[in-house]
This record gives sequence, structure tokens and C-alpha cells, in this order.
Amino acid sequence: MLRKNKKILPEALNVDARNVALSSLTAVFLLLCSCTSNQLQPALPEIVESGRHLEAPTLPNPEAASTGNTDIPAVVSTLPLISLPEPVEEPDLYSVSVMNVPVRDLLFTIARDAAINIDIHPAITGQVSLNAIDQTILQILERLSQQIDIRWTFDQGNNVLVEPDSAFWRTYEVDYVNVTRTAETSTDIATSITSGGGGNNNSTANLTQTSNYDFWQSLTDNVAALLTDISADAANAETNNSVVSSPESGLLNVRATARQHSEVQTFINLVQRRSLAQVLIEVTVVEVSLSDSYQSGVDWNAVVSNSNLDISFDQLVTGANLNNSPTNVLNISGNDDTGESVSATIRLLSQFGDLKVLSSPRIMALNNQPAMLRVVDNRIYFTIDVTPAVIGVNGNITSQAIFTSSVETVPVGFVMTVTPQISNDDQVTLNVRPTISRIVRFVNDPNPELAASGVVNAIPEIQVREMESVMKVFSGDIAVLGGLMQDSLDNNNTGVPGLSRLPGIGGLFSLRDDTSTKTELIIFIRPVVIRQASLEGDLERYRQYLPENGLGINNS
Repeated sequence: MLRKNKKILPEALNVDARNVALSSLTAVFLLLCSCTSNQLQPALPEIVESGRHLEAPTLPNPEAASTGNTDIPAVVSTLPLISLPEPVEEPDLYSVSVMNVPVRDLLFTIARDAAINIDIHPAITGQVSLNAIDQTILQILERLSQQIDIRWTFDQGNNVLVEPDSAFWRTYEVDYVNVTRTAETSTDIATSITSGGGGNNNSTANLTQTSNYDFWQSLTDNVAALLTDISADAANAETNNSVVSSPESGLLNVRATARQHSEVQTFINLVQRRSLAQVLIEVTVVEVSLSDSYQSGVDWNAVVSNSNLDISFDQLVTGANLNNSPTNVLNISGNDDTGESVSATIRLLSQFGDLKVLSSPRIMALNNQPAMLRVVDNRIYFTIDVTPAVIGVNGNITSQAIFTSSVETVPVGFVMTVTPQISNDDQVTLNVRPTISRIVRFVNDPNPELAASGVVNAIPEIQVREMESVMKVFSGDIAVLGGLMQDSLDNNNTGVPGLSRLPGIGGLFSLRDDTSTKTELIIFIRPVVIRQASLEGDLERYRQYLPENGLGINNS
């Protein structure tokens, strides 16, 4: 530290007599003021002795302090001190400009000027040309590796090892479940009409979709193909590459060069980001019992005109291709987190008749992975196989008829399969197939052996309503599938017991009520892309449905 010393001048040693007299008068004045101050000072309070201790001074009244009748100021809360950020050491920058020089000489010169230790493999050869301005050592080495097949590593002693870019093993962590799935959907339509003259007309249509999902096998094949393409493009690259996957542990081992490993890492990162994206699909199935004024179905134009939502209407008409479903597709743009758009649209449908919500499931699915949701009742019925009785020559029954019954089940309810595809702009392409089935009535088995034995076997008659469509919807918007209408006729006969069955006059004592109802099935589908599947992320609005103390599971 530098210090600036003060000089003492010679003329400062001369003292004036007048200054001495002035100093004496000042001292006398200060002495008189001190005496006056002692006379005006009040007497100290008398010390009251209680035992051998002094009494404590009187504390202020807390009530007075709370009402503001005190001179004690309020406590000032200070903000915590924020520590200063640690200084970041900026890397050294270098400038290199060479033309057709040996790469070994260039590496040695850079290491000498940068004062770093470097080991260069004897197999490193070749000429390079480089013009680098204000770049770090790592940036310069990266640019050199684009011209010469080299790779480098730094050890703990800050030594640089440069060696040829030969193939080596590297392990990649891939977080994906080890499962192989196969999804298949089929729709069969067959008709047969036969006339009395011997002519017939048969028509058969079959639509089958099959999808195979084997993530690990697909990833292994794609990485192997990627390495093969890179090796074919590189002149000096090795072609003996290997890919070994371990789906059970979520690891992928790849033997490749450093340049190839860079391409593999980029590919795996992209695959994981796209394949692990997931979407929450909310479905609401509504059945509308149409009133007399809307027997032709729901007027969607009236829904659009009476709503403040952004609604677009598209109608799909069945053509020769079975891939086109006879449905009406309605897109509702709301992008709300509470699903109020669906509730508002359902309330608007009440003007067309009575509403009944059949199902309102929610399901979450990964990108390009099929998901199935079933809310059904497995209704039981029996099929009976009859072995007729054996009658002998004399007409006697030698063997009785044998009845064998088998238990069968039929699902009745709501089943939906959906396969989503999520784009980078949160646009979701859905392949959906909702199916709703119910029992219409029971039909007795007309087997004469059952009738002769007095056995009644009722078989359920199932009504199935389903549609299949491929649509594209933005995250948060709502797609509406509609147009599935049906007519139902209910026959109710009531009357006076006994009298209503009399021939001729029984109708006077009975009442017949035939009711015809037309209903339309409407399905609302709302996909929501989930980027962060946690209660602190995109699933925060579902926190209110969870108990405060967790799920209440007792582990004891």
C-alpha cells in the first residue's frame, strides 16, 4: 500500500504571543461553563435498598405499547443480506490462422503458447487449414476434429491427450418401459339376401388395423442404421459398429467413434423427448333424447350461433371408403384448464331435448402408444349344447337327452381405444374408436329339444353404437363426434287381471302405450398435452380432488 506522508514546514514553529493569550482565555471560559453545568444538574433519585439488591426499573405497559402510547419504535425487519456472486473466471481466448500445416505441429504450437501439457498419438497425421479468432482451446479442437478424425480427453492433471478417433464403447441411459404391445381393431360387415327364384346378393366389408409397438427393438435397429449411414459417408471411419441393448436395465451400449457418438446422442435425446411426451384425454359421452322439434338431430349451427366459444363445424359424409366415418366433427377452441368449454356446450344441448351423460372418463397416454378404457358390466348368459335322446327299435328311450351349459359373458357399457400423436406445437392427432353397447332385449333359444324339455334359455340381444375417426386437435380444444341416431319403440300393455285377456272384450279392460323415442349420441373429446406430470406442474388443478393427508394408506 502506498502512503502519502505529510511534511512539517519550518514557519509553523513560530508561535505568536496573541495566539497564546487567546488560548488562555478559551480555557478559562470552558472552566466557567463546566461549573454552571454542575449547578443546574438535578439531584439523582434516592436509591431504595430492598435487601441487598436494587429495585428493577418500571417496565412500560404492554397495552399502552399496543395502542401507540409509548415512545418505543416498532421493530424494523431487515432483509437478509444476499451474498455476492462468485466471480467466474473467463477462459483464455486464442487466435489461429494457418493454411495447409501439419496438424501435429499446430497442436504442439497451441499447447506451447497456452502453457498446457499435451500428448499427441503417433498415428495423428494430416494437413489442416484454420482461421480462428478469439476462441477457446476446446472450440479450436472441435473445429480441428471436423477436418481430422481425432478425439481428445482432459485428465485430472489438466493434461490433454489427443488420439485417433477409433471406435469405443459408450453406455446411454434410456428411460423407457420394457414392453412389447400389439393393437388390432377389426370391423366386419356382411349381408346376404336370397330370393325365392334362386338369386342371391352377398356383400362383405372388412376393415382391420394392426399396430405393433416394440420401442427397444426399434431403437436398436435405428441406431444401427444410423451408424451404418455415418460410416458409409466417412472415408476413414470404421464400419465394425455394434449396438447392444438392455431393456431390463434401460441401457443402450454403442460402439462407435466420437463423431458417431455425437450423432447417436442427438438422436437418442430427440427420441426420448418425443416418445415420453404424454397427453391427458378427457371424454364425455352424452345421449340426447330429441324433442319433437328436432327429430332430424342436433342443429349444430344453432349451437354455434348461441355460444361465445370459438367453434368450427365439419361434417363427414360416408363414401365408398370405409375409413370415412359417418360423423360430425365439431372443434371448440377454449384452451381452458377447468374444462368449462365442455360444460357450457353440454348446457347448450339441453334446448334439443333431455340430456343424459352416459360416461365421463379420463385417461393419460404416451405419444404414439394405444390406450384403452373400459367401463362395462360383464353380463352373463348361458349357451346350451343338447345331445338328443337315443330311441331304440321298439320306441323306448335308451339314452336320455344330455344338456351341457357353458357360461358366456358379454360386455355392456363404454369402451374406447385411442392412439395420440403429439407434435412440437402441441397439436394432437387422435385415432379414436369409442364403442357403447347395451342390452335391448332377451331372445329365447328356439331349440326344439329345449322346448320339449321345458328349458328356457334367454340370450341377450346387444345393441352396439361405435365410430372410428382420425382427427387433429390443438391441446385444450374440444372435438365433438355426433350424428349417431337411433329410434326405440317401447310397448307397454296394462290392464285388469283376467278381464283384459277375455277374447273380444279384453281390449275394454286394457291399456296399450306405445312410445317412440329418437336419441342421438354425442361424444366430446378434449386432449391436453402434459409436459410436466406433477401436482406442481400441469396436473395442479387435480390437487383439489386428493385428500389433505395423502391417500390414507396404512402401511402397518
